[in-house]
Amino acid sequence: MKQIIQQVISQARGRLEEAGVDDAAFNVNCMAAAILGVDIGRLPLHWPEKAGADFGGRLDEMVRRRCAHEPLQYILRSWSFLDMTLVTRPGALIPRSETEEVFMAAAKAIEESISAGRIPQNFRFADVGTGTGALGLAMARRFTEATGVLIDISEAALEVATENLCTYKDVCKRIGVVRSNLLEAVQPTGLHVIISNPPYVNRGDIATLMPEVSEYEPLLALDGGTSGLDLIELLIVQAAEKLLPDGLLIFEHGHGQRAAIKELIGNGWSSWHAGDDLSGRERYFILTRKG
Repeated sequence: MKQIIQQVISQARGRLEEAGVDDAAFNVNCMAAAILGVDIGRLPLHWPEKAGADFGGRLDEMVRRRCAHEPLQYILRSWSFLDMTLVTRPGALIPRSETEEVFMAAAKAIEESISAGRIPQNFRFADVGTGTGALGLAMARRFTEATGVLIDISEAALEVATENLCTYKDVCKRIGVVRSNLLEAVQPTGLHVIISNPPYVNRGDIATLMPEVSEYEPLLALDGGTSGLDLIELLIVQAAEKLLPDGLLIFEHGHGQRAAIKELIGNGWSSWHAGDDLSGRERYFILTRKG
């Protein structure tokens, strides 16, 4: 049985390589682990006893979809973000490792603000453009006294975020879900922290992205307008109205956008910090509201 499964795996890997899928072996192993219901690291140990008669058929269907460049995360219907496993399906942007880095930078800035007495431990936050709810859920799990709201303009994204929220019972009572265009539906000066992974791709560049992104992920979560900064500019303006004094705005952006974003920061902010991701690419801003 083990030899047969290994042969099926090898054939699947070859199909993905022919289709131009990057890291075909990793993709196939993720699919096999999902079918068998085991952790990918323990996959070889479970090939003989766990593989049912439908293993080959289920893997074949997954490989067919991946050969069409459907994202692996949508095929598996789940993906990890920090210490969480989140539902992932079309309609919500797939959580990425770069956004994990943005969250870690945000958490450090929040902890420093709490220590300095600028924001309370039971701060209130908003995750704007929440998608799967990744940033907001991570925030509530990291800061156990915080309360917040997950915001998105997309009903499909909010359905995914709500499903993920319901999975984590320890935070669901402290987080609400609101449909809004950025912060329009949020009351003024009621927030201590705003975190966001807004759309920031230049509209003219979307068609040049990998097909996994341009053909499958939601346009609403990608399209940053003709400059790529339309939503970020509006977010900065709205956040200045919604944040309490000394509140924090943390948002992700694209490489090469830092200089233009600096020009968008108005007088409502006392300081700002720009950070790179681990690959050295421009990735995020942290703005502090005037006290």
